[in-house]
Amino acid sequence: MAGSKVLIIGCGSIGSTTAQILAGDGTFDHILLADRERGKGAALAQELGLRVSATGLDVPDVDALLAAVREAHASGETVVLNATGPFTQDTLGIIDTVVRIGAAYADVNDEAGVLSKVFDSQDLDTLARNQGVAVLPGLGASPGQTNVVARYLADRMNRVDEIRFFLVNDVRYRSQAVWLHRFTLFGGPAAVYQDGGWTQVQAMSAFEDVQFPEPWGAIRCYAVGLEPVSLPGYFKGLKHASMMRGFLHPIMARTLKGFIELGLTGQQPVQVGSMEVVPADFAAAFLTAANSDHLFNIEGLPDRLPRQVRVSGVKGGRRCALTASYSYPSMQLPVATASCLAVGARMLLRKETPGPGVLPPEALPPDPFIKDMESQGSLLTVEESEDLYRKLRLTDSGRN
Repeated sequence: MAGSKVLIIGCGSIGSTTAQILAGDGTFDHILLADRERGKGAALAQELGLRVSATGLDVPDVDALLAAVREAHASGETVVLNATGPFTQDTLGIIDTVVRIGAAYADVNDEAGVLSKVFDSQDLDTLARNQGVAVLPGLGASPGQTNVVARYLADRMNRVDEIRFFLVNDVRYRSQAVWLHRFTLFGGPAAVYQDGGWTQVQAMSAFEDVQFPEPWGAIRCYAVGLEPVSLPGYFKGLKHASMMRGFLHPIMARTLKGFIELGLTGQQPVQVGSMEVVPADFAAAFLTAANSDHLFNIEGLPDRLPRQVRVSGVKGGRRCALTASYSYPSMQLPVATASCLAVGARMLLRKETPGPGVLPPEALPPDPFIKDMESQGSLLTVEESEDLYRKLRLTDSGRN
């Protein structure tokens, strides 16, 4: 498409991988990389070739963002991809700025509270519709691909009553940002949609032993915050939605529980000598550093991470459950996230979304995402079974 441009904000692992994917397939005529460290984007642009350039941009600087998007959009159709993180309350203002210029937008937001505000904003949805552009929040591995797979299964049902997600994390995937995100997921209240309304349980206080295909077998998964907060709004009459996460080895769950119970994942600073130290920052740094390598040097772990999406309801006049299983290579979750975002970018450019406005991942046609997952080696297997309702089991003082 002549004159098309994609502005990728953030040149970390996800933004860089997204740029590599889009530079390789030639969808856009030009790729503009924006990062607060301009040198990071410039190095990547030099590596990717003539159609790629870089600029410095600190996202909270609204004037700089406005100028960058306006300049990009002036020379042709523009799609803005936000691959920064963590996503904060500023996200709504960032999207508003992009949409007012008339550019389409997608991101990999996985912060449930922020996503709720975006999806609940009637003003933003109206603005996007009036501007004739689509906004696709949360288009990463989760809630992006997970919701798309749920839609893929739901399309085979006459009625959807329950949607459950089971995600397994890698004990070998360690960075301070990852640990801080885990502290939030596993240390706070977990939102569960039940009987037409939202309720909360303490994360890791409820679990299910999930049977994954070989070579994984049974893995204990714990209740965590529900990232796909948009599901009840899209699937009318939905009775239950929840997300549970586990780990390839139980050492991770035990470690997390221990740190949480000791208060080492909290945000309240403590005085250490003449310094104030935030416990969560210390814990994340310690669990990333070489000091803790002995905890995670585990041999014989599978080299892929399994996931399941289970949709229950009515099919052909009888109750049943459809379960989709798929997996990623270990340490390749950023690739899965970037790949999903790239699919969304192509759809935005080609006007293949159901229409303008703020659209959750499950509102998008699943086939392009499923084909992309298969091209990455994440083959879906779908099994049909009797719908057996499994109640969340509370742990015994958090020791299970």
